Amino acid sequence: MARGLGSTITTELSRNRLRFADLLELHFESPNDLYLTNGPLDITVNTDTSTGKTFAANGELLTFDSIQETGQARVNQINFALSGASNTITNLFLNNNYVDRRIVIYRYFFNEQSVAIGTPVMLFDGEMTSFQINETGSSSTVNVTSSSVFYDFDRINGRRTNSTSQQTYYPFDKGMDFSSAVDDRIKWGKP
Repeated sequence: MARGLGSTITTELSRNRLRFADLLELHFESPNDLYLTNGPLDITVNTDTSTGKTFAANGELLTFDSIQETGQARVNQINFALSGASNTITNLFLNNNYVDRRIVIYRYFFNEQSVAIGTPVMLFDGEMTSFQINETGSSSTVNVTSSSVFYDFDRINGRRTNSTSQQTYYPFDKGMDFSSAVDDRIKWGKP
C-alpha cells in the first residue's frame, strides 16, 4: 500500500499510534449519492472523485472485506455491509438503479487533534454488482457486492438476432438469415 503515498502519510505510518478512518462513496444518480465513514466524527474532505462532501459518521458503514492488491491482471471483488436499521439505506437500494454504479473506498489519515494528514488514499474503485438485505429479529444489514470495473470486460453489448449483428462477429455465418422464418413449432426446453 506504500505506492503513491505522500511523505506526511508515510511518516505517520511509522509512528506507534496510527489513526485513520475509511470513507465510502456510493454514486447513485444525483442527489442520491451516499457518503459514509466508519470514523468517530463526520469528515468533510475533497477526494479524487468528490469535492467538499461530508462523509457521515452515523454508524451505517459496518464493514468491508480486506482489499488485496496483486501484480496480476484480475478482477477484484469486495463485499461490504451497511446498516439497514434506518430506511435510508434500504430505500436507496430498492428505489434506485444500483447495477454498475460506482463505489469508491478511501482511507483518511488524521492526527491526535483530528487534523487531516495528507489527502485520502484510494483503496478501491469499482462498480456495484448486487445487493442482499438480511433481516433478523434484532438486526438488519444490506450486503453489497462490488467488483472492479473490468468484471464484465468480455461481455458483448448490443447483440441482436439479425444477420448484420451476427456477421459483425462471425462474417461467414448465415444462421440469422433465417431467424425471421422461425415459427413457434420449435420446441424449446424440456417437454
